[in-house]
Amino acid sequence: MRRIGRRRFLKLAGITALTGAACPAALAAQADPALRPVSVPLPPPRPLAGLHSAATFDTPLPLPGDHSFMGLMDGGARIELSATSAPLLPTDDIPPAPPLCFETEHDRHPCWNPTLLLQRGASLRVRLVNRLDAPTLLRWHGLLADWRMGGHPVMMLLPGASFEYRVTVRNRAGVYPYHAIAPGFSGRQTHQGMAGLCIVDDEEERAALAAMDIEPLGASGTGAFQAALPSPGSPGMGPSDIPLLIQDRRLDRNGVPVYAPSLDDRVSGLVGDVLTVNGVPGPRLDVVTRMYRLRLANMCNARILHAGLARANGAPLPFLLMGTDGGMLERPLPAQRLFLGPGERADILVDLRAASPGDEWYVVNLPFDPMRRAGAASGGAGSPGEGEAARLLRLRVVQRVAYDLPLPVRLCDFPAAPPMPQGPPRRLHVSRGEVMGRPAWLLNGQPFAMRHDTRVDLPDDFPAQRVAERKPEVWELSNDAVSIPHALHLSGYQLRVLERSGSPAHVAALAVDPAGRAAPDTGIKDTVLVWPGETVKVLVDFRDGPDGQQRAALYSRMLECLDDGMVQDVAVP
Repeated sequence: MRRIGRRRFLKLAGITALTGAACPAALAAQADPALRPVSVPLPPPRPLAGLHSAATFDTPLPLPGDHSFMGLMDGGARIELSATSAPLLPTDDIPPAPPLCFETEHDRHPCWNPTLLLQRGASLRVRLVNRLDAPTLLRWHGLLADWRMGGHPVMMLLPGASFEYRVTVRNRAGVYPYHAIAPGFSGRQTHQGMAGLCIVDDEEERAALAAMDIEPLGASGTGAFQAALPSPGSPGMGPSDIPLLIQDRRLDRNGVPVYAPSLDDRVSGLVGDVLTVNGVPGPRLDVVTRMYRLRLANMCNARILHAGLARANGAPLPFLLMGTDGGMLERPLPAQRLFLGPGERADILVDLRAASPGDEWYVVNLPFDPMRRAGAASGGAGSPGEGEAARLLRLRVVQRVAYDLPLPVRLCDFPAAPPMPQGPPRRLHVSRGEVMGRPAWLLNGQPFAMRHDTRVDLPDDFPAQRVAERKPEVWELSNDAVSIPHALHLSGYQLRVLERSGSPAHVAALAVDPAGRAAPDTGIKDTVLVWPGETVKVLVDFRDGPDGQQRAALYSRMLECLDDGMVQDVAVP
């Protein structure tokens, strides 16, 4: 065992860009041959100054398993996590720990940012010890938890303090990330590495995966650091359920993550130089000719992803959307691209049965207009700024196997929608303004308001959003035209998107129904991306919330905006 410095983090970095326009929606392509996607050629790699290039995409993709980084752990067992800036690592572990991380011990070995696997109905028990020199907090993003246990921003821990989170998991199967969230420190701590995955499993999802011969993560042990190839004639072997935790970081010329946001970054959110997947830039996953589930989780500070699949020559590969933030859809939906704001997740099914050994596909970030009208966040010189295209992950086909299972027609009994309430919606409009001469984000023309104490009962004169009864409500979330896209998240509750209106052209092009909803909007959500000038109506179900009086938080998942005070208390009886 030895301590290592931060300079081993991200030993390789490189970006390969795409050029050209983004491909249109799958349904639009079917309706109008003129809108069918065209190939988007890939230019040569663009290595970053002072760094070795990872543009060959040969670094094995780390997968949750029996190793230190993202090590797979039983989330039902009592776990102690230390928020630390000096993790202890084995000398041969790859990749090294990030500068800041959540560290624990597993089988007498250090483990950082573990992947926690939980069954629906199990109890999550995690004790967090703050060993940093700044306040911190664990946010269980999307879990239906009591406001104190889910990580309300006001519950942050001072240096040296500890807190035990206890959550009975009531969520459907899905990916529920965790990350640092302490006002004033969220952006720095998450950017520097304090993020991981909590994965919930249930019988309904296992049945759907069994029909496709996809083995759920952790079903046969802890897996391996690198994807094991199936042996000849054994198509069921090897991982086929692949979580992808995506982050971007800014690096100095020596490859060290540096968090030094500019004024524009504090307004619009920090967008990094280098895109990483499961902690490494330029990763590779060896695959065979079968069906795979890729589980995309956008854990960037502020970067919006325009995710798709493409060959090296830019030819797109359609896929099926299987699930969103809150679990599986009733039926898989065809798609060729989708937007993921920070905090949003998407499970996609990738069919490689028609591929041949030697073929290569990439998970890519397609070009788009990021619409940052209230500031100009961008990556560093020579790196992909938000809205530019880049490769994220190389899928290398190495073997043909016998796999003839049909594509699923139906996945699950999708939960019925809550009854529609009567009366006007609750209108919440986000804009940029000034408070006492200082630029600030506003909600309905007033400053966002979070009371800085840990009481559940908010005084009557405090400007909280107040839910009168535990019943469904329609919320109308709108964003000013001179703004930035905001990924709005309501802690402790789930949402159903009812309608999008005023959407920009590149968002409206992805609509799959007359209400303007994109494919991910048809699922259960906890985070909703609202573009400048856009209005999104959502149905919030307060009937099935945690017991007792609650103090939820509505905030922008653009972490620099959160650090700038963009958090609104919501009182629930």
